[in-house]
Amino acid sequence: MILANTQQSFGFALLAVVLVGAAVYIVAKVRSGRAEVGSEIELAPNRKQYLDDEDLEGPKLNAALFSAAGLLAIIAVALPVYWLAEPGRQEGAVEKFEETFVERGQVLYETGAQCVNCHAGGGVGGITSFIVNDQNGQFVSQVNWNAPALNNVLYRYSEDEVRYVLNWGRPGTPMAAWGALGGGPLTTQQVDELIAYMWSFQLTPEEMRAEVNGLIEGVDPGLAERLAEVNKSNEGIAGPETANRLSRADEIALGEILFNNQGVGAGSYSCSRCHVPGAAYGQPWGPVALLQYGSFGPDLTGIETQATPQQHFALVWEGMEEGKQYFSRRQGTPTMPGFGLNPNAGQADKGVPDFGEAGMFTPAEVWAIVTYERNLSNDLTVKSPVAGTTESPTFAGVAADTSTTETE
Repeated sequence: MILANTQQSFGFALLAVVLVGAAVYIVAKVRSGRAEVGSEIELAPNRKQYLDDEDLEGPKLNAALFSAAGLLAIIAVALPVYWLAEPGRQEGAVEKFEETFVERGQVLYETGAQCVNCHAGGGVGGITSFIVNDQNGQFVSQVNWNAPALNNVLYRYSEDEVRYVLNWGRPGTPMAAWGALGGGPLTTQQVDELIAYMWSFQLTPEEMRAEVNGLIEGVDPGLAERLAEVNKSNEGIAGPETANRLSRADEIALGEILFNNQGVGAGSYSCSRCHVPGAAYGQPWGPVALLQYGSFGPDLTGIETQATPQQHFALVWEGMEEGKQYFSRRQGTPTMPGFGLNPNAGQADKGVPDFGEAGMFTPAEVWAIVTYERNLSNDLTVKSPVAGTTESPTFAGVAADTSTTETE
């Protein structure tokens, strides 16, 4: 905005010089004309003697030429200087445009669409009452639904995916379709304004990392220390496929923490809120949940027979692309996010804030989730060794993972 303001000030100054010059010229002409008022009685204006040729083609002509040359010099210098600042003016206009979108988005969030009623101020997540009906529209139960935090949503969803959810909602949940495309009340521009406002309150990568670390440390301090050691060893790795990993016991323990957590970020870091019926309202596998209400992700039991560990990891790490086929028969949906790779990274040229490539979870944490999910069919996820006793961390690359699908 500084460049834009400087350019505007320069333009106004140039305009002021021209206007002042024109005013001075007009005033001078008016004053010189007053001396002739009434003189037509003695001498008609068309008979008044004017300058002779020597004065007319000398001082008078020189004054006119020098005035014109001076004005031309001002224009020749001033206009290029003004044009040089054009990129700054454009950047300032874009910034002002974005500021306006954020301001309008905040009004929509707080008083228009009233997203604040569910997701709380600043998108920290909240609780909302929700009536669960059956397929015939009959009342089943009234529950308190955990509305996930939105202050990390753009680390796991791209702008287009967030736009998709805003437009079409999530059937079977309190998240209604807000966009006109899905039958909602908001225009395309208003949906974009909401997204612009979401960008304004996204956590920094450090703040998000602190939330994850705090969650793990609160459950198992020893596991948190071993995870920190593995994460540090993975700094600067070429890609997640080369990442060091925790021991199998630690991966299962950590995966269970991350998969089932509903406390931090109102469940936004959790997998169970989508894949476990009833988890989003605190009744996993409860009476209402057993009717399959409150779940919009597929059952993951047996996923080890449907995908290789690498395919499974890639899905959790990158998320799904709409229409793309995954595993043997599943079609991609934009509602399945990627938890390891920030989908909005590297798009600063499109006006998208760039917080870096890191997503919500590190490679070691995603591998822990994968290992936990691939053991849902056996007793390891129920009777897993207590993490953090005397077992020391072991680091193994992905290539070394040769266990069977039953105990992966």
